[in-house]
Amino acid sequence: MRNQTIRQHRGFTLVELLIVIAIIMVLAALGFAGVQSALKKARTVQTLNLVTNTSQAIHNFFDEYGSLPTANATPAPINTNSAEGVNVLRVLLAQEGVGDTALNTKGIRYLDVKTAKARKAGVEFAAGGTVVTAMYDAWGDPLYMAFDEDYNDEILNPIPNSPADPQIIRGMKAIVYSYGADRTERSKDDVRSW
Repeated sequence: MRNQTIRQHRGFTLVELLIVIAIIMVLAALGFAGVQSALKKARTVQTLNLVTNTSQAIHNFFDEYGSLPTANATPAPINTNSAEGVNVLRVLLAQEGVGDTALNTKGIRYLDVKTAKARKAGVEFAAGGTVVTAMYDAWGDPLYMAFDEDYNDEILNPIPNSPADPQIIRGMKAIVYSYGADRTERSKDDVRSW
């Protein structure tokens, strides 16, 4: 009678397990890079929508009233979490109230954007939820606005990214922009309305 040895395979060897773990790690790294890229693109699109909507709201206000939605337009850019920037937002959102100093006397709401979540991608309201206090891009930073304060359809470009960028932006009453994901001015990921 012959003795047969039956070999049972009870699991994976250490080498096999290490190979499987390495493959999973490589796939996870590739997936993570793709997700990060998609998130950056989504945030850029959100910010572009905010920038474009705000710029369009300012131009619509100008078309209606023949003036800018600010009492103190200066050539220096203002941001959307400063007192002057919030005043512009209140005018565009028809929240400035009534009186002799009101700029939006017809009470028209020119700006329609989402409410910010965790200070990102939208308008932030005070505790009661009705009075605007700031507006932020998708990375949690304020937007910037520059106005044609002398009404000559020329605005000095506050963030020329390259020598090819125009030094003067023509044909606009206001420009709106964000510094983008790197939060650095004059970089190629700035999000602009022009």
